[in-house]
Amino acid sequence: MISFKCIFLAAVAVLGFSPSVLSQTVTLDTTEKGLHQTIDGFGTCINDKGTEDWYQKLYFDELDCSIVRVYLVPRFKSPWSDHTYNSPWFHGDPAMPGPEGNNVRTYTGAADYTREFAARKAQIAVMGPDIDDNIKRYFDLDSGRLAGGGTIARMASSKSGERKVFASVWSPAPWLKLSSGNKISGQKDPMPRNGTPWPFIWFDNFAGGVLDTSGEPRKEFDDSGLPGGKGPTSALTQYARSFAAWVRAYQNKFGFKFDVISLQNEPHLEVFYDSCLFRTSGEFIKALKVAREEFDKYPDLKDIRLIGPEDTIGSESTYLWYWENNGFKQHKLLQFMRDIEADPVASKALAFYCVHGYAVDGITSAGAEPLVWEWSARGWKDSPNPQVPPNIKGYESYGKKCWMTETSGENSEWLYPAAGFPSKGAFSIAIKMHQALTMGNVTAWIYWQLTDQFKPDDQYSDQALCNRKTGAGSPKLVAFKHFSKYVRPGARRVDVAVDGTKKLKASAYLNKKEQTLVWVIINASKDKMQVKLAKPDLPGLDAKAEVFTSCADELWKPSDLEFKDGTGALEIPAFGVSTIIGKLRK
Repeated sequence: MISFKCIFLAAVAVLGFSPSVLSQTVTLDTTEKGLHQTIDGFGTCINDKGTEDWYQKLYFDELDCSIVRVYLVPRFKSPWSDHTYNSPWFHGDPAMPGPEGNNVRTYTGAADYTREFAARKAQIAVMGPDIDDNIKRYFDLDSGRLAGGGTIARMASSKSGERKVFASVWSPAPWLKLSSGNKISGQKDPMPRNGTPWPFIWFDNFAGGVLDTSGEPRKEFDDSGLPGGKGPTSALTQYARSFAAWVRAYQNKFGFKFDVISLQNEPHLEVFYDSCLFRTSGEFIKALKVAREEFDKYPDLKDIRLIGPEDTIGSESTYLWYWENNGFKQHKLLQFMRDIEADPVASKALAFYCVHGYAVDGITSAGAEPLVWEWSARGWKDSPNPQVPPNIKGYESYGKKCWMTETSGENSEWLYPAAGFPSKGAFSIAIKMHQALTMGNVTAWIYWQLTDQFKPDDQYSDQALCNRKTGAGSPKLVAFKHFSKYVRPGARRVDVAVDGTKKLKASAYLNKKEQTLVWVIINASKDKMQVKLAKPDLPGLDAKAEVFTSCADELWKPSDLEFKDGTGALEIPAFGVSTIIGKLRK
């Protein structure tokens, strides 16, 4: 007796198909109704390797990045930075970690900042009303931390196209911060000792604490001895003056202009590196208002757009509303949005929103959950759980766009883990980019680092896309490249319909200026798929398209696709990604 299975397999053999091959059809709606957000671009943050030729070629030629992210923290010259801001560590015997035995210098506010410590007294750089005098008097523009970011920013500004330079502030000047009441934990030598209260200086990092947003004048910030000064000023005034002066100094040093600046990187976290805590939207709004007012005084700064809160997105609804830390329910993304948009001055001051694709810890990669992106962009009517209120809006509800400005943490292999769905390898980067662009409607997607600043050139870090040795052959870099290389600034995302399965994920981008139509198609299954592309009704679309496909066996494999009778066919390997570039002829 011949079994049904045998008959089926025989039929499959005759027809020329494998039983593990699925067939899907992808259709576009290129009418105005089917067009969505305009893409601003893709990029990474820049570290000190940005001065090197190999890094520049990877960034601009291989990936064709269109957004440069710069690390923005003011650096001061002597005597305001003497003995690395009077931090005892890195200057002597590591076995003798300073008078307090904790590898750092702690302080509680401006008055305490100048107390004697290790036989020294740290100085406060008081900013006067004259921005150029502040620059000349206080800032260290030869700091080694600036060269990489400044070099790539200048190159981006000088290159043709719609490249943008974006900066994130990691911390204001240390003397502008107060104690948060929190203490560091989970550390080992030579890191700051557990139980050390924030804020503190570790090496030259301005770690933790909260910005003094009281608005109260302080004698420590008396500017009467400076040009145009009149007496004691508040920490908020000093914050605005130093912020504007540092941005102008940075721009003038490297010869470019910032397009966008985020007020604070991850405002809900205190960490041992440069950081500052904004526990409530009210604190953030005060900083936003004074910064915008100060920038508007100067022709070279008034066009810079301020954005925020650059908060981590997490993976569930409560975390989008608040995060409980040390008994305090800190405001999170959607609560920041609600309060900013309720304040007309703050709403006008904030150009658009930005988020990080991380989980709660600010380290572990997240951002592949489509529902989280749905909530971020469009909020919710009915409360998803008892911990959050109903009728909450997302950024699209306020008529503002959003950038995803940092994520990282994936393993360097294309597929990881080896068993089950490879949600933590290079392949997952493409999934996360797809979800952010299609469900979150973000207009930019920025990875943390191209290469790691602290590891040797031949060592891989899960915080970077590649290292010097792997270069363009890195699976993570290639996954990112499937979007960055051909989805150019100015492209509009196009509605895409996929028949048959949710495991085939497709997005498309129409760029009338570049005269291109680009598909990015992701096979999120363990079986290869036969995909049919329905040729859209676009005048001048070539019958042939260029294709690049990546999978665990081969990265960035080139091929061609030809439209015949209104359909183009291609095969996408298991857990594979294909980028298809169609040309429009005038």
